[in-house]
Amino acid sequence: MARTRTVVVAGAGIGGLAAAIGLARARFRALVLERADALEDIGAGIQLSPNATRALSHIGVLDRLRPRAVEARALVVGDGGSGRELARLSLAGMAERYGTPYLLALRGDLQRALLSVVDDLADVEIERGVTVTDAATHTRAITVSCQRAGRASEEIGQALIGADGLWSRMRERLHGAEEPRFAGLVARRAVILASALPAAYALPDVRLWLGAHGHVVHYPVAGGDRINVVAISAGDWQGQGWNAESDTPFPGRWTEPVARLLAAANEYRGWALADRPPLPRWGAERTTLLGDAAHPMLPFLAQGAAAALEDAVVLSRRLADADDVPAALRAYEEERAPRTARLQRAARRTGALYRLRGPLALARNAAFRLFGARRLAARYDWIWRYDGRS
Repeated sequence: MARTRTVVVAGAGIGGLAAAIGLARARFRALVLERADALEDIGAGIQLSPNATRALSHIGVLDRLRPRAVEARALVVGDGGSGRELARLSLAGMAERYGTPYLLALRGDLQRALLSVVDDLADVEIERGVTVTDAATHTRAITVSCQRAGRASEEIGQALIGADGLWSRMRERLHGAEEPRFAGLVARRAVILASALPAAYALPDVRLWLGAHGHVVHYPVAGGDRINVVAISAGDWQGQGWNAESDTPFPGRWTEPVARLLAAANEYRGWALADRPPLPRWGAERTTLLGDAAHPMLPFLAQGAAAALEDAVVLSRRLADADDVPAALRAYEEERAPRTARLQRAARRTGALYRLRGPLALARNAAFRLFGARRLAARYDWIWRYDGRS
């Protein structure tokens, strides 16, 4: 493919790979420049609600993932102290209602599914160990400055997409230095062999336990062979990245099923929860942002990766037949910004709801028991119905 049809993507995470696939299907050459020397296979689970699996279907990745994923049956909210079930939202029949299923998977399995599609596409190239340092826009192209093994180099393309995550250098270049907004929360995660736990833990449910000092989420992944667990509580640690060693005991007294689950992990990895306020604009000229670089969000709606996948679908659609690339990038931003800002706000509100204590927590639990399934369905319907192709 000619260089005039090249789009440079900074970052080979879920959003960057999905964007590259979408761009290739839109008849661009996608050059993905990844700062790391190797793509890290992070042991962690991911919830893929129907809007996420719909985006994966649009770019031809869903069928590659399904053999290693678990189709979710229900979202179950419980009191982490008493063990009492507070609400149950059926996730069965998601494919019939929304067109695509609700899947539970390992991030590594999703990454491998994306890479398997990349391998089939001649017009996607991934280079590792390359840092994007600057860019200069011209009338008909953009020159992207890079560092490869300590040597300066350049790439020429039609656009530059910053998909380089929460600590995005592309965002800093466009909008100036600004630290992510720490939420005062630390997450610990582990993946446990299902065979190490009673069979009930492998049921295809997403279970959320609300406690006085934090909350715990767990669900099966890897075809049911493993259980992903995430435990979130207040904390002061603010390190970068999300794969740090974590041996701090999780606080609070938990009902026996939760305590047993927490004790079953051989090790925990941790990350500090952070987001950023919505941007008034994402990019300029022939440069834009995608995924966490544009709109990092707290994990309480499980929509971070989904939003990046949606971005990828909309970006490739807007660029597919564009005569004016900068105008197409602005149209992509204008279409995506209101939804992603709403998702960011909703994730913050949901996290605040989970952290209620004392009488407010009792009132919350009573509301879950009375109206739980109905309110949960209403809370998620606008999220799950989204289709970036329409």
